[in-house]
Amino acid sequence: MGDRKAERDSGGVHGSERLLLAQKTALERAIGGAGLDEALAPLVRAGAERFDARAAIVLVSEGGLTLRFAAAAGLPDSYARAMDGAAIGPETFSCGLAVHSGERVVVENVALDSRWAPYHALAREHGIAASWSTPIRAASGAVLGAFTIHHATPRVPGPQDLEWVDRLTHTAALLIERDRTERERQSSEALLSSVLEHLPVGVAVYDTQGRITRSNRLMRDYTNGSLPSADDQEAQRWRAFHPDGRPVERKDFSGARALRGEIVVPGMDFLHRAADGTEHWTRVSAAPLRDGGGRITGVVVVVSDIDAEKRAAQGLAAALDEARRSELVAHEMSHRIMNSFQLLHGLVSMQTATVTDPAARKAVEQAFSRIQAMALVQRRLFEATRNDLATLDAADYLQRLGESLTGAFIDSGRCTLVIDAAHGIPMPAAQASSMGLIVTELVLNALKHAFGAQQQGTVTVRFEACGDDRRLTVTDDGGGLPDGAGMVKPAGSGQGMGQGMGMTLVHGLVRQLGGTLEIDRPDQGGRPGTRFVLTFPA
Repeated sequence: MGDRKAERDSGGVHGSERLLLAQKTALERAIGGAGLDEALAPLVRAGAERFDARAAIVLVSEGGLTLRFAAAAGLPDSYARAMDGAAIGPETFSCGLAVHSGERVVVENVALDSRWAPYHALAREHGIAASWSTPIRAASGAVLGAFTIHHATPRVPGPQDLEWVDRLTHTAALLIERDRTERERQSSEALLSSVLEHLPVGVAVYDTQGRITRSNRLMRDYTNGSLPSADDQEAQRWRAFHPDGRPVERKDFSGARALRGEIVVPGMDFLHRAADGTEHWTRVSAAPLRDGGGRITGVVVVVSDIDAEKRAAQGLAAALDEARRSELVAHEMSHRIMNSFQLLHGLVSMQTATVTDPAARKAVEQAFSRIQAMALVQRRLFEATRNDLATLDAADYLQRLGESLTGAFIDSGRCTLVIDAAHGIPMPAAQASSMGLIVTELVLNALKHAFGAQQQGTVTVRFEACGDDRRLTVTDDGGGLPDGAGMVKPAGSGQGMGQGMGMTLVHGLVRQLGGTLEIDRPDQGGRPGTRFVLTFPA
């Protein structure tokens, strides 16, 4: 009778009280920050006391293939070492099989169980004659480990025994899941903190009162802990402007707009004053944070440094504005120069009509022709640089210049002008102007001197890139120059073909280009002709 009463007490009211006390102690330890093994200790101790046996909890290792010892009552360290790394599978002893199958494994007599054969010596050493292993399941159904009771004599559990073990196992599952969740949270928190700290932008989270709750290192350089829209002192360090130059009010700052539910992306540009008094341009983006019910609980703010970008853009805008003004001035000057050429052209034309002396008339006519040529060069240069003041395409420029020369000076029945120039060679406008004047002089020179009264011929202008240099070749198939022609003679000497003011101008322009001019007489089908080769650096 006494034994049955003690058994009823252990499994009845007093037993339930011990179970509740063990569960309460385990939960308090977990909440108080104790490690998982320490929190599980009251549960295994309660199991051992309830059955006057030994108890242990083993967990599935991270790899999922072996067991890890967690807590035990009545078992020495040698048992713990034996459990660590034990295999999980269908042919293992009670714990490993229970974890593998997900079912309770009851071994009434371990000495007769083949799966315990590798552990018979361990069982005898620790007085283990029977073993009950119950899988510990998560809420999702995944097996987390096993709760095992070891008896000193062969034994099978009754219904109350199983109920006790299941309640202990359920509590153990809660503690293990809580521990895993906490470790995952800490791991995620550590990863998030590491990412935030190494971001190249400032990031902060504010509550609905504008108080900072989290920030990274860069953000701490920008703020003292409050949203500028919610802090008078902080607001003085941030300035934003509307497109028309008006300052943006605090209520329309990025963070304030986000607290009203607006997503401010890509953000607003602010001039931020640092603690040392220097000012830097920043871009501030913000978005609201909401709870599960959609209520705004705060805002996340991102600040990026755009000072170099902003100041570069301002400098570029100023440079473009200056360039536009310079372009307007340059084109106005070109326009005025062309008007001046036209006025001069008219005056010389009127003067020519009044000159009767043959020598004087010839000089005036030469001046008249040169003014026409220079006006053509200036007009084509103005048209070529209308869209780009600095550079132009040399081939397009020469083609248009050739068309103008043909229309103004060339009798198509006597002479043909051929322009052979490679496209895609950029040239500064100043170089193009000098080259255009050289081409004009050499073409007019050939028209005047290379062909006789009844002779027909061709003048070819070729332009090409030669490495880092540019090469201009003007060739005619006329009668050729006399010996020594093409050189500049001292003032007062006689002027033969190509030795007068025109060639003087050509040589001067060649020096301006930093180039060299070669003159030879190629044999062109029995007609010597003349070839001018100008080479100058790009």
